[in-house]
Amino acid sequence: MTVALFNTMWNNVEKGDNSMADLRFARTEKMLQLAFLKLLEETPYHEISIAKLAQESLIDRTTFYAHYDNLAELAEELIRQELAPFHQALSTRQDLKQKQNFDNYSFFSQELLSHLLTDRQQITLLRELPLGSNSFDRQLRGIFTQTYAKILQVPASDFTVFLLDNLALSNLDFILKNGRAPAKKELQAALQKMEQFLN
Repeated sequence: MTVALFNTMWNNVEKGDNSMADLRFARTEKMLQLAFLKLLEETPYHEISIAKLAQESLIDRTTFYAHYDNLAELAEELIRQELAPFHQALSTRQDLKQKQNFDNYSFFSQELLSHLLTDRQQITLLRELPLGSNSFDRQLRGIFTQTYAKILQVPASDFTVFLLDNLALSNLDFILKNGRAPAKKELQAALQKMEQFLN
């Protein structure tokens, strides 16, 4: 075997090892995330320890720290993943807003609605985590605020934006609880009742 051929083969092995290492890293990260969500179903967040998560994931603590600095960072990564479809759907919505016959009530696209229903239990668990400004709802409210302020061309502090933020979050609550989006007629009926209540 020539030196050149040996070097080529060794380089291929090294590349393969790197790819395998990347796959192992990604698989371990996914295992940690799934184990964390499983623990959340049974255990309050403040009672989950890295040792308990490592045991549930069948890894050691050192491996955990190769992926995350702490449990909050793991929780925030899961929240980031769940919020990504909102970013996508709402940026698409801003583009569609320019078109005629756009339905302003369409808070959630069909793709986003499907995502919410598929990840319903996971999103419900993540919404309960006490992460302050990094919590699911706080970050989602920020996404809604940015979107509606831009669409309406008003400051984020405008009261209309606050109302729309809360309407969007109420839509989310309704979807997660009932497994469907509220119909536009339901909103109109609710607004009429609110108007009667305020008069």
